[in-house]
Amino acid sequence: MIKLVNVEKFYSGNSIKTYVLRNINLEIKEGEFVSVMGPSGSGKSTLLNIIGMLDAPSSGEYFFYDKPVHN
Repeated sequence: MIKLVNVEKFYSGNSIKTYVLRNINLEIKEGEFVSVMGPSGSGKSTLLNIIGMLDAPSSGEYFFYDKPVHN
């Protein structure tokens, strides 16, 4: 249902890339329950915004029901 392949999210500034997410690989099948946990600033909200299609990854692939979201 949801599949992320090598997803990265970074912000550029003054020739420096600040990575928020790096090399995220995730597969969530229909009917599964998932919890996202981590310390403040670890990228949880960014990951959920990408999964919810509110934000786009800087690189990598996102598939929703086996269809590419990044197209």
